[in-house]
Amino acid sequence: MKNRFETLRVCEVPAALDRKIMAAAALKARAARFRRMFIHCSVSAGAAAAALFVAGTVFLMPGANREAPATPTKSVKNELLAMTDWSALEQESYNLSFELYSGRQSMAELANAKIQEEY
Repeated sequence: MKNRFETLRVCEVPAALDRKIMAAAALKARAARFRRMFIHCSVSAGAAAAALFVAGTVFLMPGANREAPATPTKSVKNELLAMTDWSALEQESYNLSFELYSGRQSMAELANAKIQEEY
């Protein structure tokens, strides 16, 4: 067994075998290069197609977004101002909180009066 491996170290590889190995390696390298180029090209083409699709949808949309916004008329402005007027709601809130506080205050006063009557 040892003799066979030692003879392999001493002997040269036949030229025909060497050519076959080198040809197979070149074929594998070419296939790997082709695969890498194909993936690179397909990813680039996909990215370009996606960019064109997005650009097309943005620029070729109906003109609804390009029109000037409508300016509200005087009556609409007044209605909008009335909707944002919180003074009536604040007044109502103040009245309700005052009534609630007064009710609690009167209950407390009644409780104090009742306690004082007992003593």
